[in-house]
Amino acid sequence: MPSKRVGLSALLGAVLCVCTVLSSEPSRSAPGLTEVELKAVFLLRLPQFVSWPDRRPGTHFCVDSSSEVSALLSEMVASEPKGRTVRAVEVGNTEGCDVLYGDPALFAPDGAIALRVSDQPGFAQDGGMVELKRRGARMGLVVNLGALESAGLKASSKLLQLSEVVGETQSD
Repeated sequence: MPSKRVGLSALLGAVLCVCTVLSSEPSRSAPGLTEVELKAVFLLRLPQFVSWPDRRPGTHFCVDSSSEVSALLSEMVASEPKGRTVRAVEVGNTEGCDVLYGDPALFAPDGAIALRVSDQPGFAQDGGMVELKRRGARMGLVVNLGALESAGLKASSKLLQLSEVVGETQSD
């Protein structure tokens, strides 16, 4: 079956609809969106639910250059930049990133405070910050509170209510 390319304006319209994904159940799926599109939408929305210690907004996205999400996220941000940038990166080239997505090998400690997100199964349980987790035809989030806290990041209560939470915090 030939794949049908979704128009950028249609995709952005769907992004608005998917906003309910993060404001309702985390495992709900948006009809008509591919898995890659859902991942891009989740990535674009996540920084709104996370606080950095210096109160900066998470606007600089760095995506594994081998990820299908990279090009789509770049298109989405290009059409409505709002101060956001997207850069395809490889291991060791993550300076200036607020949000890192992709292969956990990218996430070697470099001293920078960045929200680290992956879709690799078990990523959050194994010490990653946020995992995009496939649940059948739906997408959900797994948040590791200890990993976020150790990096100085704080998840909003709204994000935590909508996520599976793992990891211990210092106050546990």
